[in-house]
Amino acid sequence: MKKITLSMLLLFVCGELSASGALAIDSNQGDQYGFAYNHATLSEAESRALSECGSNCSIVQTFEAGCAAYAADQTPGSTIYGWATSDSSGDAQSSALQYCSSEGGSQCIVRAWGCNSN
Repeated sequence: MKKITLSMLLLFVCGELSASGALAIDSNQGDQYGFAYNHATLSEAESRALSECGSNCSIVQTFEAGCAAYAADQTPGSTIYGWATSDSSGDAQSSALQYCSSEGGSQCIVRAWGCNSN
């Protein structure tokens, strides 16, 4: 009986601790974007990110733990962007900037980032 109770408690607690996030980008690779975090399911996070982004968008990144960041090149006419996930917001942002730069971006900035609380 104790094993069952403990297992049920762990299942309940673990279920409560999970959080999901998603990043959507438009077909122009970053002119429009949507970002969602701390949602109960990936489906909810994806829905929110798509609704924030608008038409012609698709999900390019999902995450269930930690942080994610989106960086875009601000050079006029550029469609270069990068994204990353990590355990910390700083690492996610830094990696997104590095990804953007490695794709040829010369004026990359972080445009959105978020961390799941659990």
